[in-house]
Parts: sequence; C-alpha cells; structure tokens
Amino acid sequence: MMQTLSWYHAASLALALGSTLAAASAAADTPVTSTAADPSDWKCSQCPFLQGAEGDAEVGAMNAQGANASYGRYTGIDHTGTYADVAGSGQTRTSDGFYANYDLERLGLASREGYVEGGREGRYDLSISYDGQPTRLYDTGVTPFRANGANLGLPADWVPAGSTGGMSALGQSLAPVRLGYDRRTAALLGRFFASESWTLFGEFRRQEKIGSGLTSASFLTEAVQLPQPVDYVTDSLETGVAWSGRRASFRLTYTGSWFEDDSDALTFANPYLPIVPGSTEGRLGVPPGNTLQQLAATGNLQLPWWASTLTYSASLGRLRQNAAFMPVSTLPGAALPSPGSLDGDVHLSHYALGLATRPLPKLSLRGNAIYDGRDDKTNPLAIAYIVTDTFPGGTAVTPRYSEDHVRLDGGADYALAHWLKVGVGGKLDEIHYGPGQVVTWTQNAESWGRGTLTPIAELSFTLKMGNALRKASSFNDGALPPEENPLIREYDYAPRDRVFSSLTGAWTATPTLTWSAEGFLAKDDYRSSPLGLLAVHEWRASSTLTWTPRDTLSAYIGGGYERLFNLQNGYTGLDTVPWLASDTERFWNMDIGTRWVPQERWTLTVDYLLAPSYDDTESTAAGLSQAFPQYSSKLDSTRFEVAYKWTRALEIHFRYTRETFNSNDWAINGVGPSTVPNLLALGVQPYRDNVNLFGLTVRYQFGRDEAGQKSK
Repeated sequence: MMQTLSWYHAASLALALGSTLAAASAAADTPVTSTAADPSDWKCSQCPFLQGAEGDAEVGAMNAQGANASYGRYTGIDHTGTYADVAGSGQTRTSDGFYANYDLERLGLASREGYVEGGREGRYDLSISYDGQPTRLYDTGVTPFRANGANLGLPADWVPAGSTGGMSALGQSLAPVRLGYDRRTAALLGRFFASESWTLFGEFRRQEKIGSGLTSASFLTEAVQLPQPVDYVTDSLETGVAWSGRRASFRLTYTGSWFEDDSDALTFANPYLPIVPGSTEGRLGVPPGNTLQQLAATGNLQLPWWASTLTYSASLGRLRQNAAFMPVSTLPGAALPSPGSLDGDVHLSHYALGLATRPLPKLSLRGNAIYDGRDDKTNPLAIAYIVTDTFPGGTAVTPRYSEDHVRLDGGADYALAHWLKVGVGGKLDEIHYGPGQVVTWTQNAESWGRGTLTPIAELSFTLKMGNALRKASSFNDGALPPEENPLIREYDYAPRDRVFSSLTGAWTATPTLTWSAEGFLAKDDYRSSPLGLLAVHEWRASSTLTWTPRDTLSAYIGGGYERLFNLQNGYTGLDTVPWLASDTERFWNMDIGTRWVPQERWTLTVDYLLAPSYDDTESTAAGLSQAFPQYSSKLDSTRFEVAYKWTRALEIHFRYTRETFNSNDWAINGVGPSTVPNLLALGVQPYRDNVNLFGLTVRYQFGRDEAGQKSK
C-alpha cells in the first residue's frame, strides 16, 4: 500500500512543473503586443512594496502524553511521544517584478500543509501546494482477520462455530488493528496573464486516501465487523481562460476528474459454521472507478440601471462508470448469470442566472434562478441476487436516477427609517424525477420576513421568521428495492411542515465592551409519514461578551446551548403494534480566555473550554415504556501559551494544552469480539483521552531592519 506519492507521479509532477516554468519564462521574455502595464518599468522610491527577502522560521518540538486516536483524529498526534514542530513562511521580490512566497505549517505532523508560489507580477505565476488530512477512527479494536490486500483471511488453525462463544481459537487469534486513513492532496497551479484583461490558467490536483475503515457484513443471521482497506486515488484537471473588463467578466473552464479504487471488492472468510454447504467466504462491493468531464462558463455584468449586477453560469458534464461487476455469489458452482458491467452514463447540465439591483436608495432587490439536470442514460439491467450470499432472492432491475431540479429564490430589503429595516424573501425548490423512482416530483416552498431594529447606533436586533412546506407526489411502492418497507418515507422525499425563527443582537456598551447573542428555533413535522421519522425540533442559543480595555489586554467569555429532539415509529411485523421512540440530544459549551501583554517582550494567552453533551432515548412498545442507557460526552480543555521576544528577530514560544475527553456509548461500551453470540465485533470502545501536550519552539525572523520595517 502506498504511503506517499509514487516516484513515478512525483517525477511526473516535477517534469510538469519544470515544463510549465520553462514555458512561462519563455513567454515572459517574449515581447507582448498589448498595452498591459509592465511592472518591470515601475519606479518608486517611496512604494511600500517589499524588495528583497523576508520571512520567519519556527523550529521546536511537542511532547504528547496520553495521546491516542481520539485526540489525534484530525491532527495526527495519535500516540504518546515527541513530535517535530516546524513551520516557516516568507517572501522575496526583485525590482523587476519577480517574486516568490511560501507558507509551510505543521511539517512534523500528518496534518502538514503548505504552498510555494512564484512568478512575475502581471505576467505569470505558479504554485505547488500540499494538504494532509489525517482521520484517526479507533485504536481500541482487535480482530482475528489478517489482511492481504483486499482479502481478509483467518488463521490456519481457526475453528468455526455457530456462535462467537464457540470459536475456541478466537482469543489467541486476536491482533490489534488501528482504524483510520490519511488523505493527502498535492496540487500544481499555473496562470499566465496574456494581457490586462485575459488570463490563462490550469491546475492539476492529485488526492490519495489510504488506510482502513470500519465496515460490517452478514451471513443471514450471523454478523461480523471488518477492517476495510482503503486505497483511493482521484486525479483532477482544471484549465481555462478568464476575461475581465471594467463592467463585465467571463470565465470558461474545462474540468476532468478520474477516481480509482485499488481493489475491485472486499473478500472475507466466514468465521461461522456455514449455514449452507460451501458458504465459507463473503464479498462486499467497493466504490467503483469513475470519471467526470465538464465544460463550464461563468461571469457577471454590471448593468447601467439602478446599480444592477447580473451573474450567470452554465455547464455541461458527463459521468461515466464501467467497472466490472462482482460475481453474484461466492458459493462454489453458483452459475447465476450477471452482466459484465454497468456501463453507467449520466449527462449533467447546469444553468443559473442572478440579478441584484437597487431601484431606490432605500430598496434593494435580488433574485436567482437555477436549473440542474441529470439525464441517466444507463441501460437498465436485470440482475439475479442472493440474500446475504446464502439464499436466492429473485431478480432486481437496476434503477435509473434522472431528474430535473429547478430552484428560484429572491428577496427585498427596505429601509423604513434610519433605525428600522425590513426584508422579505423566499425560495421555491422543485424536482421532477425520471421513471422508476419512488416519487415523480417533490416541491419545497419557503418564505420568511426579517426586521432589523437599531434604536441607537451601538445597539441592534434582528428578528427573522418563516415557514416552509415540502410536498411530494404519491408514493410508488413498486420502485422500492426488494424487501423494503413501503410505509417508510425517505427523508428527502417525505412531505414536511417547517416553521423557524431566529433572533440576533449586538451591543457595543462602551468602546471596550461588546456583546452579541443569537437564538434559533425550528420545528419540522412529517405528518404524512405512516412510519419512520415523524418530527424533528431544534433549539439553540449562544452569547459572547468581549472586553478590550487596552491594546495589551483583551478577554472574552461565551456560552451556548443546543437541543435536538426527534420522534419516530415503526413495527416489527405486519400484525404487531407500532413502536414509538423519542430521542433528545442536549449540547452545552462554555469558553473563556484572555490575552495579556504585561511588557513589550512578553505575551500570555489562556483559553478554557468546557463542552458536555447528553443523549436520552426512550421507546414505547406494546404499551410498555423503556429508556435506553444515556449517551454522554464531556470535553474539558485548557490551553496556556507564553511568548518571549528575546530580540527583535528571535522569539521563544512555549505552550501547554491539557485535554480530557470522555464519552459513554452504551451501544459499544464493553462490547468485545465475543460479547454478542452472533456478532464477531472489532471491540472498538467509546472515544476517550486524557492528554498533556507540551510545546517549545524558537521563531526567527529575517529580512527586517532594527526598526522592524520591511527591507527596502
């Protein structure tokens, strides 16, 4: 499995960069027959622009005690140990317009990112960028499966059984498994300014996602959790031309995207006694390779009436997918026919028009009209299928997903007085679906009104209220997948009534004291859903107080609360009484901090965050009430930083962070590989961490004179 860009792609990227640099340099040295300004002819002894070089470099280390996957989910600080803390930024410019900039951050971590760019002012520029995004999922899992690419096998001495309790080799076969992946993106961008109005541009981007995720599968009534290998690559190319004038602009772009998965399927051994002879392995599908080709045009036009601006965009694209199908069954001798591949072909279209205008000094209007079309030209296929790879289940016809989507939105704002502004707005969202889908159309209409009251210059309030109604055509039960409950309405298709309101306020009590607050309320009701989601209610509020008595001292305190409530029902069989379940989630947060410069050389920063949450679920079945165990979490974090400026160029930076995070998830808490008889689990546990992070870095600035001014 690749852990970095392969040498071939790295070499290709270097050759592409070299070729682009050479072409751009040659173009820059070729006489241009236009009236574009040439920065190399600019002469100004008093200009504030940098000439020369300046920058800073920061080098140090961090030591993390207690770090794990929970703490390092997006930072990469995922184990106890010492990490390099390296960063740098800078720029250089010459008198004839050549320049280079760079900004590199977190170079010692998997979350490193940065860019290097350069070129000649007004002629061309080039940049290379990199972005690392580590996602750590769990480091508490164990599994008896051994990965060989996309094949998960069991040890040679494995003893299958009808339940996890009978798997005698399970305990000795378990090995730790870390779940998570790294997403790494490298990009090369170039622009050539052909004239004052015309620009040519191109960007190549490569993204790799490598690691393992958590998935599950079953053999009828017996289930297993699996570490699924992930090895995805997406290459994309964007190139085009842009024109900009005094009252209009235009951009024409070609975009191509190519996605590839390193494997065709995930195959895994059956750890249970086969329900039918020969059912010794299972197989799961993985994301198939696909491509996108698209041509797009965007622009705007300043109209000569009422300070109006017209914006527009249009694009035509095509999605293709022709990966080979997996065999219908893994059973030996299964001879069920299946087509070779889907040969998916979807045509995309997009058109948008927007207008913003001010016909009166106190009145402003805006409106947008957008159309998105998806024409699925893939030929339907009839495929015989097997229920959990065990029993024949009949024939399913692959559905088509064509639709025409129209969105209209607009609004108006009017200043009734210097202390009162009112506004109204709304939107209409309508989708017509192609044949073979569960509904033929949906429509969502929303309207709202808003008022802003400013009794004095330092105090203002804004109240917004509205409602929305989503309607849908009659439900087509025959379009549902096999064995799907026809009484459940999917969220996107279900008719819904919504009312919402928000209130925001801001007050500058004194030049040094400011306050802001926000409240929001929304109620969604699904009155036409026989089963499934019935209602969702959301309420949240937040407030922040900021105090800045002087430039060297500032402090803030803030807090917030959010409550989510949803109600749903269902049943376990045709002749059973429906059950009812309600879920209430509550989130609090409180943060406080200060920044103080007691002396010119010293800067102190302190921040504290406390964020608990609770989730309560209650159900009623056959007239009996039952409460599930409560899910809860609590984040307690303190950050302390001290910066000391040793000289004008040298600064020492110390920081300490303490974070404690605890969560209690009854669904997985204490569940091991053999806890549930018919589930061979990975044994992952709720997220918890207790981390002390120390950091010490030295930052050196160069290219500045003793007065701290940029070099001339």
